[in-house]
Amino acid sequence: MWNFLINQISQHREAIFFDKDNRITYSILMNIVKQKGDILKGRLKPKSKCAILCNSNFKSAVAILACWYSDLIPIPMSKHYGESHCNNIILLTCPDLLITDDITLKSEYDIFGFNIDNNEFYGEYHKNPCEFILEDIAIIMCTSGTTGNPKGVMITEKSLIENVVNISKYFKITCNDTILIARPLYHCAVLTGEFLISLFYGVNICFFDDIYNPLAIIKSINENCITVLCGTPTLINHIATFYKRNKETSNMRTIAISGECLSELVAKNIRGIFVNTNIYNVYGLTEAAPRVSYLFPELFDEYSESVGAPLNGIIIKIVNDNFQELPQNEIGNIIVDSPSVMKGYYRNTGLTESTVKNGWLKTGDLGYINEKGLLYIISRADDMIIKAGMNIYPKEIETKLKTNKSIYDVVAYRIKTHNGQGIALDVVLSAESKTLAKRELMNICAGVLPSYQFPDEINIVDNLQKNASGKVIRHNR
Repeated sequence: MWNFLINQISQHREAIFFDKDNRITYSILMNIVKQKGDILKGRLKPKSKCAILCNSNFKSAVAILACWYSDLIPIPMSKHYGESHCNNIILLTCPDLLITDDITLKSEYDIFGFNIDNNEFYGEYHKNPCEFILEDIAIIMCTSGTTGNPKGVMITEKSLIENVVNISKYFKITCNDTILIARPLYHCAVLTGEFLISLFYGVNICFFDDIYNPLAIIKSINENCITVLCGTPTLINHIATFYKRNKETSNMRTIAISGECLSELVAKNIRGIFVNTNIYNVYGLTEAAPRVSYLFPELFDEYSESVGAPLNGIIIKIVNDNFQELPQNEIGNIIVDSPSVMKGYYRNTGLTESTVKNGWLKTGDLGYINEKGLLYIISRADDMIIKAGMNIYPKEIETKLKTNKSIYDVVAYRIKTHNGQGIALDVVLSAESKTLAKRELMNICAGVLPSYQFPDEINIVDNLQKNASGKVIRHNR
């Protein structure tokens, strides 16, 4: 992996790699990576597993590169997901080393550690046996596991490189751009689709470390002359709404949207501010390293809800529960055949075999392909609600309700009722409708929703809960 990256990095030695506390060139970055990597090489055998838990995204990036330089396997983590989640990742992966910039972790985790700030080891090193399954693995990416324990996705060097190269064939950014990486490198979409592709092109990279905060992100965009931004529809829409409210304009050159279903209404709001911006709507999942499809900017205004066509070498099919392919425009399970499909889930052969069938990756998403060959994502299969025998997709409810000016934001999710499954809504009211009562919200629902989509429960909330990447969390129960 390092050999692939160093060939790209060395072509752009003067590009800038920075955050609020650090500012170096790619040339200096290479020297730092080699210095720290040589220290790691002196203590660890090749393909040792290195958990990475830093307060700083900048340092996490350095740690990942140092691992690849040393032929080690990085396992990125994020404090934004909480101590319990990090503990679960450590229990799952049993790392040989913990790389951190937080000295307090000495007492929290009984693991051989490396302080990336002062290059010092601490604790006792326990030499673990070789694991032959890891011999071609570049990285273990752990899924967020918000409803259970995380899964360790093993991604090979070949798969990761293939995905970066295929992204480079459509994602047109240059060494004159500056990208803001506003989400943790713990996410594969951020690691591959933002960090690695930026190194590939020699883009100036700015890291943002705070938790989800659109106002702070906007400040960083303005202060650092950001021209490339990737994020969820929720994040990009919040930024667009802020610009609109404050009558500001944007000089953003490129935006990539991923992580959630994009509605036509939100797309129009985003386009209304980012008038001259190249906007990509893309789709992927950690198990595919991650990118699967993309929508060209030229098609965004007409097909904004689509995530486009597959990347080079990838095949997408829509199938029923019996794995039979469905016709155009019929909703079914999305499966993917890709050269970037994971090797498997770490220490979970059973789950691997149920997720990858005859080379086809079961994405767990529902969608359809239209007559032009464009893919549409409808819902996570797990988010679908079955009420009165009807298949109900939360996105459909949310899209209809957001057309009402009294509703600023809304999330629909599944609940249990005495009749089976029901629908709950968490609603954020617009500033001018803060006094609206639940009874009036029920009337709004009655005006735009068919009876089978009518909610069983409505909660008025101040904000929708989001994870560290800005993705809205559905509290199915």
